[in-house]
Amino acid sequence: MTTNQPPTIEQRLSRLENFFVNVGEKVVEHDGNIDVLVANIQQLTENVAATNQRIDALTANVQQLTENVAATNARVDTLAAEAAQDRQQAAIDRQEFRNSINQILNYLRDRNGGSPPQQQ
Repeated sequence: MTTNQPPTIEQRLSRLENFFVNVGEKVVEHDGNIDVLVANIQQLTENVAATNQRIDALTANVQQLTENVAATNARVDTLAAEAAQDRQQAAIDRQEFRNSINQILNYLRDRNGGSPPQQQ
């Protein structure tokens, strides 16, 4: 065959057969790669679903903890207000006790003619 002549039909068929064989091999190779990629994607999808479940559980836990903290803060505020009232009442009670003691001392002093009560 000379360089100016077109390839024969057998040559063209041979080239096409080789081309199709190569394409077939690539398809088989790519099919295997696709199967691996599909398996990886399925595993990743399962991992994402499991992670989402854990995130949902953690979100619920954080929400519960937030509610607990809010309730604790409210209770602390209530207890602080009660403690302030108790301190105020204790100061009032102390003053009343002092007044009562002074009244008793004045009564005893007046009874003894202006001298302090006798010590026993």
